Amino acid sequence: MRPLEKVLDCLEGVRQSNGSWKALCPAHDDHKPSLSISEGDDGRALVNCFAGCETDEVLARLGLRMADLFVSTNGHRKRFGPTPPKRNATLQRCTLNDYSQAKGLPVDFLSGLGLVDRKYQRKAAVRIPYFAEDGQESTVRFRIALEKTEDGDERFRWRTGSKAMPYGLWRLEKIRKVGWVVLVEGESDAQTLWYHGIPALGIPGADTWKREWAGYLEGVERIYVVVEPDKGGETLRRALTTTASIRDRIYLVELGEHKDASGLYLSNREGFKDNLKAVLRNATSLVEALEAERKAEARKAWAECEELVL
Repeated sequence: MRPLEKVLDCLEGVRQSNGSWKALCPAHDDHKPSLSISEGDDGRALVNCFAGCETDEVLARLGLRMADLFVSTNGHRKRFGPTPPKRNATLQRCTLNDYSQAKGLPVDFLSGLGLVDRKYQRKAAVRIPYFAEDGQESTVRFRIALEKTEDGDERFRWRTGSKAMPYGLWRLEKIRKVGWVVLVEGESDAQTLWYHGIPALGIPGADTWKREWAGYLEGVERIYVVVEPDKGGETLRRALTTTASIRDRIYLVELGEHKDASGLYLSNREGFKDNLKAVLRNATSLVEALEAERKAEARKAWAECEELVL
């Protein structure tokens, strides 16, 4: 592959202009293509950011090296500086087809949501676009692995300059019409619910919830929250508890032995929708849950006091 082609394949928003190309620069929050890419007389790829980003920083964001800009000589690419150490080899391969099979969702359905195969730092990844209420692409997250590793959670990366936001905002008009929604952690759970015609929004990580996001749920009478049975689930629950504007409309959903909506679906695909409806019917009001916890703590404190008196 020519150096020029290698660079262009890694970029977004590529357009040709007078024998060269322009694209969004990955090294800064670029909304108007400011990266120029062209081919030199010797076949090398010429890369220049008009916003002032250094070439090595641009290439690092693409998972490329300076050596990748040069044509191979006698089967070997020209060297430019030391070869960087290999990245953590425990990261799993993740393509759209891998993702489709792992989540039990058709590729065509996922493609319809804008998911596509991309490279992230020279590794296979799935590009997941986040659209705003008006349908315009607002931010992007890359899925670079299907599972967590022993070293931690290395499944996701945000595009440079992207800010976390709820996944599925372009569906808010329909959500407000039906009057209820299921809040889940992550994109794949939201996609699973959408595939079955269930209104949902995805929170991109339990620790990302912001109180101002409650404004998106104005006019939604019932907000079902799937609380995952881990530290992250408890983090999200606490954050929602302090969001006064929606607290009275929240209903906590527990999925029993299943960690999340995707797990519930994969355990019984044919019966998923009925099973989900059953757990939604059994959801507990957050206000009632908090009151029950308060009473339990009061009883425990009283029992401890009685022991001291006796």
